[in-house]
Amino acid sequence: MNVSRARLHLGIAAAGALAAAALVPGIASADPADTDSARLVNSTCSFAQIDAAMHDVTPRLAARLDQAPERKAQLADFFSKSPADRQAVLDSHPQLKTRLETVPTEGPAVEWRAKALTIADTCGNY
Repeated sequence: MNVSRARLHLGIAAAGALAAAALVPGIASADPADTDSARLVNSTCSFAQIDAAMHDVTPRLAARLDQAPERKAQLADFFSKSPADRQAVLDSHPQLKTRLETVPTEGPAVEWRAKALTIADTCGNY
């Protein structure tokens, strides 16, 4: 996977609050109620709100997602589900769940995670 594709994947995962550390090794969060994946699963934001927040917080990543309509549709589909259904999706993909629960400690993923958390914290304003 090349660097730009990794950032796109990372940003998509991050968009929901989400896990900017998805592709970079780090230290797993100790509190399962406060993991990035829990924030993703329990978000009350619609995809439209997350997309608007992403365009505000990280416009370059949002533009790249706009150029990947299939991935954008997958993300929209994920956020159209109930929290229980979102959890089921994560439970059926343990590798993704592990990546989402990994907190980066160094490298560019730290910045991406911060942006993802900003999106999660502000998406309700859109």
